[in-house]
Amino acid sequence: MVSMVGPIVTLIISLIVMLYIGWYSFKKRQAESMEDYFLASRTVGTLVVALSLFATQYSGNSMIGYTARAYRIGFQQLVFPVFMVMIPVAYMLFIPKLYVLAHRRKYITLLDFLEDRFRSKTLCFIAGIFLFWGIYVQFIEQLQASGTLFAGLGSHIPYWSGVVVLGSIIAVYVAIGGMRGAMLAQAIQGGIMFLGILFLIIYSWIHFGGLGSSVQKLLEISPSKVLPPQSSGGILNWASTMALVGLGGAMYAHSIQQLFASRNENVLKHSLARMAVLTFVTPTILVFIGIIAAANILGLSGMDTEKVIPMMLTQIMQRSTFAYWAMSIVFTAILMATLSTASGVLISLTTIIIRDFYRRFINPNVTDLKATRVARWFNFVILIVSMILVLEPKTTIWRLTEIKFEGLLQAVPAVLLGLYWSRATKPAIITGMLVGGVVAVGMSLSGNPRFLGIHGGVLGMLLNFFVAITISLMTSSKEDEIQSFGEKFVNLFKLNQ
Repeated sequence: MVSMVGPIVTLIISLIVMLYIGWYSFKKRQAESMEDYFLASRTVGTLVVALSLFATQYSGNSMIGYTARAYRIGFQQLVFPVFMVMIPVAYMLFIPKLYVLAHRRKYITLLDFLEDRFRSKTLCFIAGIFLFWGIYVQFIEQLQASGTLFAGLGSHIPYWSGVVVLGSIIAVYVAIGGMRGAMLAQAIQGGIMFLGILFLIIYSWIHFGGLGSSVQKLLEISPSKVLPPQSSGGILNWASTMALVGLGGAMYAHSIQQLFASRNENVLKHSLARMAVLTFVTPTILVFIGIIAAANILGLSGMDTEKVIPMMLTQIMQRSTFAYWAMSIVFTAILMATLSTASGVLISLTTIIIRDFYRRFINPNVTDLKATRVARWFNFVILIVSMILVLEPKTTIWRLTEIKFEGLLQAVPAVLLGLYWSRATKPAIITGMLVGGVVAVGMSLSGNPRFLGIHGGVLGMLLNFFVAITISLMTSSKEDEIQSFGEKFVNLFKLNQ
């Protein structure tokens, strides 16, 4: 049986550092305001933004769940690096323009833009539900990934211990440090995570054999994992997955908040450029690790495949003392990846609840001081509810990933049409979101989440666009709305140039 002393020691050291960062960030706050707590007073630099975005996109669900999917389906998971690169590409459709608006008009969240653009609380409420849906499911993913990692290391370690311990640490340092603390911690966690991935691929190669030998084994025992998709449905599923993750991932409320927190436009541009490189290298390595595992750790299926990474760690740990401590760092890196994403998600969840829902719909006169104090304590409410829901996982992490993006996609037409088309109307956008949401939810609940390989959320988004554009063309926009669009958005960029 492998000793857990090493992993526990490295984990404790890392957690102490994270708690210190939370305390340090609390001391460095510029004011007890929502802009400081939720956006770090818009003072974050390039390296921190880039690494925090990287750590947010690649988390415990990536290292545990996406590698497990590569174990299940083989080289077809090479779509993973491609669709992750689609996220920074999708950002370029709207973030440069939205960032300028956010700084000039003091937006903190995406809903601030939608309310400013469409002047509709109903529209904001519906969009807020989809944004909340997406990132809340992502929070559930992180808790499930941490529990799975703990349970996979040995039968004597309960699944719930990972959920409770890691979840509690996240809630504490986010409550104390706010967005500043979360992003500083994420930057460090991102560096540890990348180091851990490199250790894992190197030692997997040494212990199990290289990619070439793994492919030879798979050709004999499971050739379907080596061959490309043979049907049109498989090819459509690849294309659908790229749209699902690229556009859905670009709608992450916490990532958009992190981009809003950038010090200036140069920081934003450099951060996205660095993120694009990391988002290709990292998932490619994770796919290769999944392929190696599929060829050398046999007999896993369904939910058991989620334990393939901790099983690899325990095997490699027995190789040598150096391997033992290297895998201890990998163990910590996976948990840091989980912490990084969960912390960013948690602060965005409190942002949506306190600023986007409570302040916008219930108590518009609440002071910044009271709002931030409530937000700090609300972290623990979200954590407790989430831990109860995830103590008995019902589905794979990959399926949770699909579910979250299917919700986030329904906000895409509102953002893109709102930014670029003056004739987009409130009734059209609202109707489009409702129709798209019904399709996405209906297909998921029916047990048929895809049609011809295309995800229900992608079909819902396409129908969402069609309905919003059609109704907007059939109804005439008011002159004052068109004029307001020109003054707020078009003229602003002329001045900015």
